Amino acid sequence: MKFTKLSLMAALAITSLYASESNLSGDTKLFYSTSDAADGDLFNKTSAMGNAAVSLDYTKEVADGISLNAGATAISTLGLEGTAVGATWVEHALKDRAWIDIANITAQIGNTTAVIGRQKLDTPLAFTETWNIVENTFDAFSFINKELPDTTLVASAVTRANGPFEFTNFQGGETDLGDGIYAFGMVSKLIPNTTAQLWYYASNTTLDKDDKVWLQADTNIAEGITIGAQYGLALADANGVDDSSVVAVKLGYDASVADLYAAFSKADDQGANSFTNYAGYGASPLYTEAWWNFGFVSEPDAQTIAIGASTELSGLALTAQYTNVTNDSAGASGEMDEVTLTASKKIGTVDASFALINTSSDDNDIDGNTVQLYLTLPFSL
Repeated sequence: MKFTKLSLMAALAITSLYASESNLSGDTKLFYSTSDAADGDLFNKTSAMGNAAVSLDYTKEVADGISLNAGATAISTLGLEGTAVGATWVEHALKDRAWIDIANITAQIGNTTAVIGRQKLDTPLAFTETWNIVENTFDAFSFINKELPDTTLVASAVTRANGPFEFTNFQGGETDLGDGIYAFGMVSKLIPNTTAQLWYYASNTTLDKDDKVWLQADTNIAEGITIGAQYGLALADANGVDDSSVVAVKLGYDASVADLYAAFSKADDQGANSFTNYAGYGASPLYTEAWWNFGFVSEPDAQTIAIGASTELSGLALTAQYTNVTNDSAGASGEMDEVTLTASKKIGTVDASFALINTSSDDNDIDGNTVQLYLTLPFSL
C-alpha cells in the first residue's frame, strides 16, 4: 500500500514543495486491485476495485519569499463500474468528482516558514498518506522555524481534513480551531548521526479526544547500519479512557546488493487508542506498519514483527515485506500475517508497479490473495 515510508520531516517536505518561482505540474494515475478474499474470485468485477485520477498543482511566487499554491484533483471510474470493477479506491459514489486539495499561501520570513490554508502535512500522527490514488490533505496553519542549530521547530493548528471523503470539519460543524488538533514538534540532528523527534498533539475532535506524545530517534551507528526507536503515549481523556502506549524498534542494513530491515512493536492493552493517522486512510507511523492491511499493528495489545528487503535488478525495483501481528484482546481485529512482493519499473514516461499480497487473518474480508497494478504518468506544463 505504501512504496516509501514517510520521512516525518515536516519542515523539509513543506519547503521543498514550494521552492520554485512558478510551476505547473501534476500526474495521471490508473490503479487496479483484485482479491479473492471473502469468497471472491481474482479478476472478477465483484472482487475488484479501480480508479483513474488526475492531479494538477500550481505554484506562483508573487513576492520575495511569498508564494501562492493551488492544487486540484479529479477522480473517475472511467465508466468501468459494473463491467471491470465493483468498488473504488476512495469514496466518491461511483460519480466523477473533482475537488481543491491544495489552496494556501506560503511565506518565508527569516528562518521561519508559514503555510496558511489547505496543505499536505508530514508529522507522525497527522500526515498525508501517499499510497492511495489520491492524497489526503488538511486545512491548517503551520509554522516551521530553523533558528536553532540543526533543529527544526514545527507548530500546526489543524481544523479540517478530507481522508477518503470530501472536506469535513473534525467536529462536523463550522470551522473552529477549538474543534481540531494542535501539533507541536521538534526535529533535531544535534546528536551526531542521529535524527531525534519530539511531538505533542492536543486534540479536541469527535474522532479522537486523546492528547498524544510521540518520541522517535533514528541513528546511523556504523557504515550501512541504522537503528531506530519509537514511543507513543496517549493521555487519559475526560471520558475515562486510560493512558495507552506503543513502542517500536528497528534495525536496518544497507548492503551493496540489497537493503534489509527488521522491526518489532508492542502496544499495551490499556485505553482504546490505535495511534493511527488523525485524519487519513488509517495508516500509522510505526516501523512495523503493514504494507496493505493498515490498522492491525497499532491496536491495543498488538504485538508485531516485520521484516523487509529491497533491491534493484536491471532497472527493476524489487521489494519484499512480511508482517506478523498477534493480538488476543477482546474487541481487537485479531491476528494477521501479510506477505507482499512488489516490482516497479519506469516504462517510457510511465511509472509502473505491480504488487502481490497474501494475507492470513481472522477477518474473512481480507483473508486471501490480492493483485494490484499502479500506473502513474507525471507531467509538467
